[in-house]
Amino acid sequence: MRQSSKHIVIVIATTIVVLLVLSYVPWSSITENRIKDFGIFSDLFPKESNINVKSNIEIDPELTKFIAENQQEIDKLLNATTETSDSLVCAKGDSINSAPKNEPVINASIDVDSVQIENYTSDDEMFPHLKKALSQRENRLVRIAMIGDSFIEGDILCQDFRDTLQIRYGGCGVGYMAMHSDFPGFRKTVRQSDSGWTMHDVHNMKSNDTIRVLSGDYAKGSQGSRTTYKGSSFSTRTSSWQRSSFIFIAHNDGTINFTTSDGTVHSFNVTASYEPQYIKLDSATTSLNISSDIADLISLGAYLDGQNGVQLDCMSLRGASGVSHGKLNVDLCRRMAEFVDYDLIIVEFGINALTAEQTDYTPYMYAMIQAVTHIKKCYPEADILILGISDRGFKDGVEIKSMPTCDAMVKAQRELARRSGVYFWDTRAAMGGAGAIVDWRKRKLMNADYIHLNHKGGHEMAKLLSTSLFQALDE
Repeated sequence: MRQSSKHIVIVIATTIVVLLVLSYVPWSSITENRIKDFGIFSDLFPKESNINVKSNIEIDPELTKFIAENQQEIDKLLNATTETSDSLVCAKGDSINSAPKNEPVINASIDVDSVQIENYTSDDEMFPHLKKALSQRENRLVRIAMIGDSFIEGDILCQDFRDTLQIRYGGCGVGYMAMHSDFPGFRKTVRQSDSGWTMHDVHNMKSNDTIRVLSGDYAKGSQGSRTTYKGSSFSTRTSSWQRSSFIFIAHNDGTINFTTSDGTVHSFNVTASYEPQYIKLDSATTSLNISSDIADLISLGAYLDGQNGVQLDCMSLRGASGVSHGKLNVDLCRRMAEFVDYDLIIVEFGINALTAEQTDYTPYMYAMIQAVTHIKKCYPEADILILGISDRGFKDGVEIKSMPTCDAMVKAQRELARRSGVYFWDTRAAMGGAGAIVDWRKRKLMNADYIHLNHKGGHEMAKLLSTSLFQALDE
């Protein structure tokens, strides 16, 4: 009996020690929030600090650099009154004049069925470029881009939004694809495998790197590099596509091969050029292998599309704040637009500029005005829609609440839209406003970091966004 009791004590003591050790492991960071951080005594001894949330969100260093380089102009803006600050001059001489035909809607209507898209353009008609394109959708492909951060990584939000658009307007395929993915299994709408490619994005590009395009990245391939895309069963519109295309820069002669699902190899002879080149194949397929014998081939993107209807390109950059789009190579983007142009560009950024302490995001607004201005230069025929940040949680003692500085960021993003003369959708209001993050987590729509959507949450957010967009288009 004594021996048995001794064993029980040993087991209990060992268990406590193991739990103590495990509670100090940063599970959310090393598992990308698939496992939540925990502490076995956290409920007994809650921390009293006002802000106490661990997350994998870090402030974009590009934003910090921009603010440092433009501090004088930002100080002027911060000190200016509303009446004297309607005109801003950003870096590189970009001039942005606000055209506030509508006063900002400070408190958007909080309605889970519809939050109105706010119009800060000089046109009373909502989305004129997109409407015109949709009227021609039987004879052309209407293309939309959503550029953003890890909030849309893995096609989350985009996959369901795209599917809703294609159900209503026609189309198939998933559109833009990079040549390499660090987490190919995370995406449900396409299966990808690759070898021989090195990715370059705004985080690791050299300052003199001029290959700065809308996606924010590019891939460089070695001889023999290849990528395979396979359709998925996510929906009937992702199982196959009708047109495969590829935009690239080749500094050497060689051959690029497209191999489709029936095993047919389509070879394209390439002549070296410093200009972007485009190849396409109009043939229905459920898979595509792109391979090349060209050394240092630069890929600007592959596209898996229908021949008409609507396409939505998902372009996510983990850790980005969006300010790097103020350095887009306008000439290169305009050349790419000869092959792949956009009718609507949706800009989803902000979470990587949000902190628990900062209550004035005017510097970020200033930086993003330059970015939006550059996007307009690159794609002058596209309508532009800014998505405000979603609600974000923080830990107050043992209680999860909405981060109070979210209001300041949304205010800055709305003012960004007003000054840039584009559209704005209040994502946070659509979720339900302050406190919505707690409800969405309870409904298992958010990850344990109280920041990122999961696939189920992306589906819910896509319904809200598509409802608002359809209402605007039907006006």
